[in-house]
Amino acid sequence: MNKFLFALPAVFVLFFSCDFSGDNSNDYAYYKVAPRTEESQFSLPDSGLKIDMITILNTDEIVLGEDVESVTKNVSVAPFSMSKFEVSYNVWRFVYKWATSDSRGEKKYTFENAGAEGLYGDLSSSKLFNEGGEPQDKGIPVCGINWRDAVVWCNALSELCGLSPVYCTDSALKNPLRSSIYAEGETPSNIPLPFGNAKATDMTSLAKGNVDNPYVNKSADGFRLPYIYEWEYAARKCNDGSFISGKNAPGDKSGPCSGNSKPTLMDEIMGITPTPPSKVARNYGWNMGNSKNDGPRETAAGWDDRNSACKIPANGSMRIHKQGGKLPSELGFYDLAGNAYEWCCDFGSPYDWKYEVYPYKSMKQGGYNASYVYFESCYRRADPAYVKTGGLRLARTVE
Repeated sequence: MNKFLFALPAVFVLFFSCDFSGDNSNDYAYYKVAPRTEESQFSLPDSGLKIDMITILNTDEIVLGEDVESVTKNVSVAPFSMSKFEVSYNVWRFVYKWATSDSRGEKKYTFENAGAEGLYGDLSSSKLFNEGGEPQDKGIPVCGINWRDAVVWCNALSELCGLSPVYCTDSALKNPLRSSIYAEGETPSNIPLPFGNAKATDMTSLAKGNVDNPYVNKSADGFRLPYIYEWEYAARKCNDGSFISGKNAPGDKSGPCSGNSKPTLMDEIMGITPTPPSKVARNYGWNMGNSKNDGPRETAAGWDDRNSACKIPANGSMRIHKQGGKLPSELGFYDLAGNAYEWCCDFGSPYDWKYEVYPYKSMKQGGYNASYVYFESCYRRADPAYVKTGGLRLARTVE
């Protein structure tokens, strides 16, 4: 067991590490670094639309999957920016129309899916609302897009805002990825075996530079999808420097979404006992238990969520809600629990996966029609890149 004590300017940091496995893959690290955040807005040209971002500075380390997954992973998190809200259909549609205009010539974008203005219905009968149409409301998160659409759209948004696209088709990082559709005759992903056999297969056959495995310009200043570790950091980090359990809903310090919490290693050392289930998890997100209800008169994003275009076809059933209608995480991010599923940049592999690629992509949080257990901050699902089950939240690298 090793103990280290670091002194940083204005911040006292305790680092504690235990190695139970003989290597560094399963180390547990605990930091007490109070984060610093800065808010900013991006204005989309000639639209009146804005994107609210929060930058997290003086970041530290997080244990991914803590208290939830059997295999966890320690990750050092660099400073990053992430959008305060899920991307709305209004913003999606404006960028989509700009990107797909014939006037762009060789730089025209193509998408597999046009996106939809929300979802409604239960798990067995969920339906897309206003797919590919002009927006009928404001502030409803975009739905009905796949991972390919999400990364290509991020590139389009970057170009529209005069920033460098992140996802590229070439190793020189000169050619932005502008199509989410495979060329005729091209085998999607070039994966020779069914998805179900992935764990027994070296997936290095996934061609680098195609839409499922683009080159990533890590120094680009453009928009991208958040990585799992960034998303979880935004969900679990607290202003006092601590982290909530991975079993808690983002922002909810009172207890796990379901069942008693398992004390962390540091908790056990300090004599902290299990925490009973939260009684207020419903206040942090929309799910099958409350998404039939009206939202507030004014959400944190400024929308009236009592009346929504998506509410009409739902006719009393569950539905997606407008941005910012529930409580945020402690660092100020809204709708990290429930509402729309959000694609992340990573492959959806187990944390001990030894290969570079994987046939599924990561997706965070439970949907508007899922149960409370999917509110867990460390919950993640993995879907093929072609399924149109998600929405998105934006991120940017901070230099």
